[in-house]
Amino acid sequence: MKNRNTYAVGALIGMCFLLTGSEYISWWLYGLPNFFGNTAVDLLSEGAGYLFQVAGLLLFAFFVKMKAEKALDKKIFAGLLLLDAAFTSLGMFAFSAFSCVLFGMAMNLLHGAIAGYYLTRLAQYVPQQKCGMVFGLAYAFGSIGSWLLSLLFGGSFLGSPYIIVIYALMAALIIGIDAKGMPEILEEDEPADAYHFSQAILPLAGIVVVLLSLTKGLGFYFPVSDQISGTVSALFTRAFYAFGLILAGYINDRNRKYGAICCLCALVFPFVSFAFMQDASIQVFLWIMAYVFFGFFSVYRVVTFVDFAQKKHSLLWLAGFGLMYGRIGDALSAFGGVLLGNSSVCLILITALLFVMTILLFFRFYNRTYASAMPPEKNMETLLHDFEENYHLSAREIEVFHLIISGRSNSEIASDLYIADSTVKFHVKNILKKAECSNRTELIAKFKKES
Repeated sequence: MKNRNTYAVGALIGMCFLLTGSEYISWWLYGLPNFFGNTAVDLLSEGAGYLFQVAGLLLFAFFVKMKAEKALDKKIFAGLLLLDAAFTSLGMFAFSAFSCVLFGMAMNLLHGAIAGYYLTRLAQYVPQQKCGMVFGLAYAFGSIGSWLLSLLFGGSFLGSPYIIVIYALMAALIIGIDAKGMPEILEEDEPADAYHFSQAILPLAGIVVVLLSLTKGLGFYFPVSDQISGTVSALFTRAFYAFGLILAGYINDRNRKYGAICCLCALVFPFVSFAFMQDASIQVFLWIMAYVFFGFFSVYRVVTFVDFAQKKHSLLWLAGFGLMYGRIGDALSAFGGVLLGNSSVCLILITALLFVMTILLFFRFYNRTYASAMPPEKNMETLLHDFEENYHLSAREIEVFHLIISGRSNSEIASDLYIADSTVKFHVKNILKKAECSNRTELIAKFKKES
């Protein structure tokens, strides 16, 4: 059942991103340029448009927090898709600048809500050790799919009236996947422990994601002028996004710490971009590498907050916050890139300052999230041994107990020990019984107290 849910969520995310990503491109490259110049298109699409996506994500999160069952109703999601199709059509083929912007912003608002829905499903039904690959593969499918669609009609299919029919068919397929593939009732796992997690870390995580996206975006924010001038094909270079997404998904699922470090290393790219920003001959290469590195940011910021959302059911509303904070950084970088584009020195200095701030806050977040929280003056091995002896844990229970203390969920323990989830639950139940605790949080609190 869990594998079936995982595949269904992957299909849902992939089709949703193919739909919303293609719709965004249709509006960005074929709608807005009919009424605005390059700078205005950048500000409206990657600036204001992203902020409306933020609003959609925030509104959906609030809905989940207040009435999760209603927010995740499949009929409501179907309604969002139908509204999205309508506003996309109106925005693409608007007869005035005002209506193009109005309907385009409504489209972006709905894109945010749709993303909030599928990221919540990701947190609900996909095991933590598979979230990175499911998200990365799904977004890779969407990015390559948009490129393949664009090849039709001599490369302008995403701007033709016929694309509306394809979008309608996609929306119908997504509704079908959601109706048939998503379980009606959430199978709640045992609450994950709070030993390595405090909700006080959430603002720090948000700031780090904003800074990561802002620093990267100031170096390269996909200016529409390159596409309009014929220097690059945005759809072709965007297909390389898939490579970064898949690689980042794999690394993050192997180890979240490695995913975080790779994401930080990717911040070198803005400075490479600055070095060659005046060289028109390598603009295509810069667009390709920007999308590859963007894959690392996209996966890391999403899985970070999906991990938080999976801690317990009451935190499910956080699932879309990684994308939300990322979009804030993306929007700010678009505004900054436009405003500072004529002053390379200021742009480089500000980006360098943000880079330093990002490094400092990132390592603070890294240490609080991934480093051991045990008192350094005590030997962890001795403390674990004493606890195991006191409560007569078996060899297998000791292995499971070590992983519980390290902050691993049941699904992660099953993956690490190559045993079934049901077997993990059996051992956890025995450990709790021997330690006279009612849940994992109480067990960890008892271990800390006796240490």
